[in-house]
Amino acid sequence: MPPAALLRAAAEVLLTDNELAVLRGAADGETYAETSRRIFLTEKSVSNVATRVMRKLGAKTMAQAVHLAHQAGLLRRERHGDHAGYTAHLRRGEPPCEPCRLGERAYRNGKREAA
Repeated sequence: MPPAALLRAAAEVLLTDNELAVLRGAADGETYAETSRRIFLTEKSVSNVATRVMRKLGAKTMAQAVHLAHQAGLLRRERHGDHAGYTAHLRRGEPPCEPCRLGERAYRNGKREAA
């Protein structure tokens, strides 16, 4: 099994909901204070959770933890509100969200105007 698959299999079992929330916050560029307000924990608790995430993923920093999580497929880069976001929804077999539907409409209108 490739290392990324092993990491994904191990991390999915080992990461709690709070750990995933902190990891997603770091991936979105949130500070610990912002993450703490979003998930209703103290900033110190978020810091402690981040330390556990780094330890579990074998990372030295949260940036590396985010990178490893992306490589393992625990996090995915998502775009919303444009053509790429719209097609990403379709590839995942899910209905596009409203911002993506509107972005796709604007994209198609722009293509028509350019033609």
